[in-house]
Amino acid sequence: MPTSPDRLAQDLQRCLNELQQERERTQQLLAELERQNHELDRLRSSIHRESNSRLLAEEALDETRDRLQLAVEAAGLALWDWQLTSPTVFLSARWGELIGDVAMDAQWDLDKLRDLVHPDDLLRLRPKVRALLDGTLQREVFQHRVRRFDGWVWVETHAMVAEQDKRRHPLRLMGTLADIGERKRAELETARARELAEQASRAKSAFLANMSHEVRTPLNALMGLTRMLMDSPLNDEQKSWLALMDSSANALLALLNDILDLSRIEAGKLGIEQVRFELRPVLDEAVGPYAGQARAKPLSFDLEVDEAVPSWVRGDPGRLRQVLGNLLSNALKFTPKNGSIQVRVQRSGDVEGVPLLHFAVRDSGVGISRKQQATIFDAFTQADVSTSRRFGGSGLGLAICDRLARLMGGRIELQSELGQGSLFTLALPLPDASADAGAPTSAPAELEGIAQASARYAGQVVLLAEDNPVNELMMRQMLLQLGFTVRVARGGAQAVSLWQQGGVDLVLMDVQMPGMSGLDATRTIRQAEARRRLPRTPIVAVTASAMRGDRQMCLDAGMDGYTAKPVSPQALIREMDRVLAQGTTDNEAPTPSQGTAQLNLEPVDKPERQRLDAQPAVDLDKLRRRLDGDEASLQELAQAMRLDLVDRMQGLKAALDQRDSESAVAHAHGLKGSLGSMTAERGARLAKGLELAARTVDWRLFERALPLMLTEAQAIEQALAEVAQGSEPDLFPEQRLTPDD
Repeated sequence: MPTSPDRLAQDLQRCLNELQQERERTQQLLAELERQNHELDRLRSSIHRESNSRLLAEEALDETRDRLQLAVEAAGLALWDWQLTSPTVFLSARWGELIGDVAMDAQWDLDKLRDLVHPDDLLRLRPKVRALLDGTLQREVFQHRVRRFDGWVWVETHAMVAEQDKRRHPLRLMGTLADIGERKRAELETARARELAEQASRAKSAFLANMSHEVRTPLNALMGLTRMLMDSPLNDEQKSWLALMDSSANALLALLNDILDLSRIEAGKLGIEQVRFELRPVLDEAVGPYAGQARAKPLSFDLEVDEAVPSWVRGDPGRLRQVLGNLLSNALKFTPKNGSIQVRVQRSGDVEGVPLLHFAVRDSGVGISRKQQATIFDAFTQADVSTSRRFGGSGLGLAICDRLARLMGGRIELQSELGQGSLFTLALPLPDASADAGAPTSAPAELEGIAQASARYAGQVVLLAEDNPVNELMMRQMLLQLGFTVRVARGGAQAVSLWQQGGVDLVLMDVQMPGMSGLDATRTIRQAEARRRLPRTPIVAVTASAMRGDRQMCLDAGMDGYTAKPVSPQALIREMDRVLAQGTTDNEAPTPSQGTAQLNLEPVDKPERQRLDAQPAVDLDKLRRRLDGDEASLQELAQAMRLDLVDRMQGLKAALDQRDSESAVAHAHGLKGSLGSMTAERGARLAKGLELAARTVDWRLFERALPLMLTEAQAIEQALAEVAQGSEPDLFPEQRLTPDD
């Protein structure tokens, strides 16, 4: 049957549609293929870049490695690497070169390396190596000697832990090794040169001392004969000649003194005193002679002392007079007639709690140019040659002033313009000692002070918190003499409990006590007062803690006053009067018990050391005065101190053996307080040194100081044994207290 045209048209249309669909599918496949090609190109490009980056990184690493190798070779270092599981150590070629062996990288046997180390150094190195192997240290540096074909050579080894396991145990050590023979030789030569310089300095000092004696002897005779001649009948011309002779002799004597002072300063042998003195009389003594000379010239002369300047200070009055005298001498010399000299003393603030005083000497003289000011404080230097010719002098005065000022902890400043006069300012820190608890007090003054105060305190109740039996007995006896009713607490918790019972007018609180400390007890009392709205009970810290900052720590805890052990009756009376007068309405921060905070901070200078050496182990006369001659109390106190001394010394020895710094601080602190109360001043200072060594964990210093403390303790025990009747002559055999070697 023939196909109709319509049928054929439909088939054709269907074929065309299918062909169109295939064409579209083909285009999609081509597009996907194109996309895949693009992705392949991108991947190829990325792979190429990564490959280039890796090559660049490898090149940079090679360059760094080469640079490091060059640096190591330039420094002459040998590299070493030790895998701890291996019996050998890798060492670079420099090691072989250093000991005179084949210069090549190699693995070295541990035993062979150990044999190369000097036997004396090997014992010293073992603890350090063990610390690295244990993981206690991560890095260490040590110097030692190794054997070379021609002798021993010094090397410096740097070591570090390079690899650890999961438990942080070292697996690998690495480091460097360097030849330091030249450095050691230089150190030896430096030490030898220093020794030679010290010998030269000693020789110079001996020469100056001899010359001083040789020059002073005829000079004194010359000055004496000159003055004798001046008292004889003379004509005017002869008097003029003798006056010139006397003036020249005095100038020669002043020059000799200046040279000796400068020599002692340069040798470090010029001591600076630390004594309590009244400032105004010292100023009058220093200024007086020059004021008379100034008015005779004539010059106007003024001295002004600000009211804020303390009346009593602690320092070296002799050296202060010397510096002011030099400055005034220059001012008088370089100021023309009808000029003026002004001396002003003022307080310009505090430095770490110590008043900073300014002693200013201003003149209207010739002045000093800025160029000349740069060298004005150098030895044998004056403003210029013409000045030296016109006014005379050796140029030593200002050099000595500058060095003395620095020795006293201060400085000298100069402000001047040529033709406009000069202003020299001596800035000096001088502790306020207006009511110094450490100042010596005569026996009548102590007894009179106690007698006068006893009427004021009659009927008042004082709570004494003190854990040391010696200090407790001493303080209780003193307070009873003052008329107080005394309640005693042996710790902070007991002090709080007794305070809570009421009826306490005053609390004297030790700071370091077992269990609850004095600071914690004070905070507890203050919190209870605030919570229960009770009136404030005055609390005074009575403690052997006299370091800088201890007073402020006590005040921050809520205490009202502070005084340091050993307790001076006058200082305690002043502080008790102040806090009792302050009452509950005065909440101002209390002033310190003056002088006590600085008392134990001062260095022991030569005069002070001589004074201590001349003192007995225990000042029994002073102790009897404090006890008002009560022999029974003295015997009881002596026996208690002997027992406490044994316990403290045994505790210090045990603390040293166990390296227990906390126990060492506690025993040394307690011993310092009890010995101070017993008037054993040398022993108290030694105990303070032990306490400082323990606080800084300096066991080497502690071990050196403990035998000195033992020797002093035995002297104290012997002195107390004579007082404590019926007691054994020696409560502690020497072998129980001597530290082990």
